[in-house]
Amino acid sequence: MGFSPAAVLAGGGKAAEWVPHVRQDGRRFIVTGANRGIGYATAAGLAALGAQVVLAGHEGSDAFGDAMERLVLETGCARDQLSYMPLDLRSLDSVRAFAAAWALQPDPALHGLINNAGIAGAPGLSPDGFELCFQINYLSMLLLTRLLLRHLAPARDAAGRAVPARVVCVSSSAHLFTLGLPTDERYLRTPGTGFFSLRYGESKLCVNSFVRQLARRLRAEGRDDIEAFAVHPGSTASGFWHSFPAWAQRCIASVAQDPARAARTSLFCATEPGLASGGYYADCAPAAASFWLGAAARADLLWTKSCAWAGLSPNSLLKQ
Repeated sequence: MGFSPAAVLAGGGKAAEWVPHVRQDGRRFIVTGANRGIGYATAAGLAALGAQVVLAGHEGSDAFGDAMERLVLETGCARDQLSYMPLDLRSLDSVRAFAAAWALQPDPALHGLINNAGIAGAPGLSPDGFELCFQINYLSMLLLTRLLLRHLAPARDAAGRAVPARVVCVSSSAHLFTLGLPTDERYLRTPGTGFFSLRYGESKLCVNSFVRQLARRLRAEGRDDIEAFAVHPGSTASGFWHSFPAWAQRCIASVAQDPARAARTSLFCATEPGLASGGYYADCAPAAASFWLGAAARADLLWTKSCAWAGLSPNSLLKQ
């Protein structure tokens, strides 16, 4: 079956303001949470542009096998453009195992990492003892990105020019509605109250802070060949709302955008040249981020503590 990125991203008959237009042939991306929802739509957009796409997640080989078969049918991409690797962001050990397995490949070169997977909230703690939103949406994402940095490398465009590798982290406008960056370990090791609590917005504020810190530190280390972005996908009718009653999910679906349209900004930041690294984007354009991100001392403290919790050096990005 033939495929047009514009057709996928203009879901529901709506005209998209922006569609991917830069071919990604020869480039390799990891997309977390890629078997459904926005992650699946992001993987579809990249595969349609010719990229090699590694789908990562914890739902198992059957779920991801089905997703890859759908991607082949919907995009017309070759089956060997797609692969699956298990990754459970609830566990730092799973993240480390993923990175170790990646490093053992004959060619571990990577041109893009799309940190898409996340949850809206759940009671309880992770196996590592952290509140689940904080761990899944932020801490495990930080660890995964740091461990894969040494494999990120620029690609070459059709004219032979170097194209920086991209790290895209899915955030949310919910990061605007918090009480600031959380740094108290006792608080972060207590369970949240469930779906869409304050913890969700805090975790996404941490994501934005991480992207700013990462971009700044990459520049300081002379690594202009890697760029980082945070994105707000917008309210989306997807499995993200699965904890809501069925009637509520139907109401949300009637007014929210579909995942294909929600993936646009992730794809924009993954493929569009000339963007400012460290920025926060929504609707395929720079967006206003929380004033809490201007608290430099608090952001540095969060970075230092997060690196300690993840077992990483807070200084050199490539030191593990």
